[in-house]
Amino acid sequence: MSTVDPTIARRERAERRPSNVRVVVTLILLLVGGLSAGYGWGGFGTMMATQPEEPPVLILIAIPLGMMLAIGASIAWAALVMKRGDLGIMYGNAAVLLGAGAGVIVVSAESGPAFVTTIGYGLIALAVVCLVLGIAAAGARARRENADEAAMRTGTQVTAVVTDKGYTMFRESDRIFTTVTFGFTDLQGTQRWVQRPMLITAADPIQDGQQTRLWFDPANPGNDRAIVVELAHRSPLRARTRRAGAQG
Repeated sequence: MSTVDPTIARRERAERRPSNVRVVVTLILLLVGGLSAGYGWGGFGTMMATQPEEPPVLILIAIPLGMMLAIGASIAWAALVMKRGDLGIMYGNAAVLLGAGAGVIVVSAESGPAFVTTIGYGLIALAVVCLVLGIAAAGARARRENADEAAMRTGTQVTAVVTDKGYTMFRESDRIFTTVTFGFTDLQGTQRWVQRPMLITAADPIQDGQQTRLWFDPANPGNDRAIVVELAHRSPLRARTRRAGAQG
C-alpha cells in the first residue's frame, strides 16, 4: 500500500541526479583499481631485474583484484556520467591511469628497471591528458547548452512535426538511442528538416506526426546550430550540465 504512484516513484529514482558523494566514491574505486593493477603489472616488470625464485604473493593478488575493481568501477562510472552532464568518461579514465602510474612507480622505485618507471610516468602523463580532454568536453557541453538557451530566448518559435521518429519498436530494452527527423516551415514559407539525436523511452514514445515547438534564427533559418527542438531538448542522450529544464 502506498500513497504515491510506484511507477512514478521508480522513474524518479532512476532519473535522480547522482550525488557528489557517489561521484567521489566511484573515482576513488577507479583510482584504487588502477593502483592495484599498476602495482601488479609493474611488479612483473621489476622481477625481470631482480629475478626472484618465486613472484611475491602481493603482486599475484594485486593484478586480478585491481583489474576486477577497475572494470566494475568503470561500468559504474559510465552509468553515473549519463546522469551527470558536468562529468565525463575521461575523468574516470584519468583516475584509473593515475592510479596505475602511481602503482608502477611505487613497485619499481627501489630495484625496478628504468623502463618500468618510465612507463609509470607515461601513464600519469596520459592521465593528465584525459583530465584535460574531460574538462574541454564538459566546457563544450556547457557552451552548447548556453547557445540553446539563448536560441530559445531570442529565436523565432514555430511548430515542428516529427517526420521520421527513427525507430520501429522497442525490443529487449525499454530505451532507444536514435536520430529523429523534424520538419518545419520558416518565415519565408520554405519547408526545412532538422535531425536530432534522442534518448526515447517506452514510457514516453514518439510518434510520426507528433508536434513540438522549435526555435530558429529568422535571419539565418538554415543555421542548424541555432535551431532548438523542444522535444529533443527535453530528451537528450545525456543529462545536462545543469538541472534547469527547457525554457518555455
